[in-house]
Amino acid sequence: MKSPPLYAVRLGLIAATWIASAYAQQDGGSDARAPDDVAGAIDAYIDARYDGDAKDTAALLDRLKRAGRSDPEAIEALLRAPRHTYPSADDLVGKTTVHEVSCVHVDYASEYLLFVPATYAHETATPLVVVGHGGNSSMPAERAKRVAESYLNAYAPALSKAMGAIVVAPASSRGWGHIGNSLILSTISDVQRRLHVDPDRIYVTGQSMGGHMSFRAALSLPDRFAAVSPQSGGYDFVAKNVIGNLINVPGYVTWGKREPYGIDKDSRTNAAWAREHGLDWVFVEKDGGHEIYQDELPAIAKFFTEHPRNLYRKEIYLRQGGSMRFERTWGIKGWPEHHVYSDERPLRWNLRHWLEVAPRPKNETPITVHALAKANNRFEVHSDQLREFSIYLHPRLIDFSKPVEVFANGKKAFAGRVEPDPALMLELAREFDDRGRIFWARIRLSVDTDEKVELAKKRQ
Repeated sequence: MKSPPLYAVRLGLIAATWIASAYAQQDGGSDARAPDDVAGAIDAYIDARYDGDAKDTAALLDRLKRAGRSDPEAIEALLRAPRHTYPSADDLVGKTTVHEVSCVHVDYASEYLLFVPATYAHETATPLVVVGHGGNSSMPAERAKRVAESYLNAYAPALSKAMGAIVVAPASSRGWGHIGNSLILSTISDVQRRLHVDPDRIYVTGQSMGGHMSFRAALSLPDRFAAVSPQSGGYDFVAKNVIGNLINVPGYVTWGKREPYGIDKDSRTNAAWAREHGLDWVFVEKDGGHEIYQDELPAIAKFFTEHPRNLYRKEIYLRQGGSMRFERTWGIKGWPEHHVYSDERPLRWNLRHWLEVAPRPKNETPITVHALAKANNRFEVHSDQLREFSIYLHPRLIDFSKPVEVFANGKKAFAGRVEPDPALMLELAREFDDRGRIFWARIRLSVDTDEKVELAKKRQ
């Protein structure tokens, strides 16, 4: 039996109740509820996603203040905590089940296959591995589901055994471009409302077209995933001049010596560059062809386990052009038109961990940025074609009791104290449906110069 999208159910039945309650409290009602009621209000606020607004943020902050939990430490603890309640997992644990999913960012709906290990319990934050299947970008829905099931069966036993992971395989009849990205993120949203998923241990793997997807996740959405593992996929990212983006997330790559489409040659090129530049990537060439290398899955699971997400890394690189948001689908014959809620439900990739850039879609030259979080509250931003950007702050990056300095292309762009912004903390978690995306403050800046940006072969 297929399960309907839990995300939509919770949005319709829970969020309105909790938010209405928050407004009632503002109008003079007493707030004698237990702390777990505050946790439920946090859940409802995040569940509202794009249907929420600034008034909801203000109402929730007022409620947290009256509960004595409005300081940034308390808000971070509430966000990182599990949901107040989860539905029973009795019908999921130790089984493979099928669930419907509707994309948040585009009018495309599909299904995903879910395997939950027998060791799962709601009390424990559990890693999640997303598996991208192979095939092509214009498959019948039933074929996509069959292929996704075969990939789940290939990956889930080893990954769940080695790392205790929940494993999910979305079925995409539209490939793994922007519709596919929305499907992945929407699937994660649905799963984490059914099960206690650790937001800092979400991983991506896949083979063939799913290997391409794993690389795209690393290139465009590195701050959502802890690590990736492409198998028999990818292109020559050195020639495309985008390989520097791989420094933002760890990876474990496998391919065969006899790959089609030049994957073997491209993989060797990427591996050589990554090793020269000290990337936290493992490249393994196998004595085979275009296949899922199941014998590597225990090592991949170990790599994943050793690499939780680090949003507060000391070095960030971005090379990206265009609008950096999902505005249109690929023009593939036979596809129906898909309306993208680009204004109200944006899928954007102009962030890299603590760095956000303002896109310049009319500019033919991509924006390139190399940003460093140094000691003593100092940031250095080296950029080409960048004009506006933001830096997000957290105690793991700075000492909030001391001034912050930001240098952009050698010039001081900011100097001063920065105060925590509780509203920002809540709004980031809600927009990205990511309870681990926690930053206490933001500095918005501009730069009017350009600099040649290159990644040194030996970097600290």
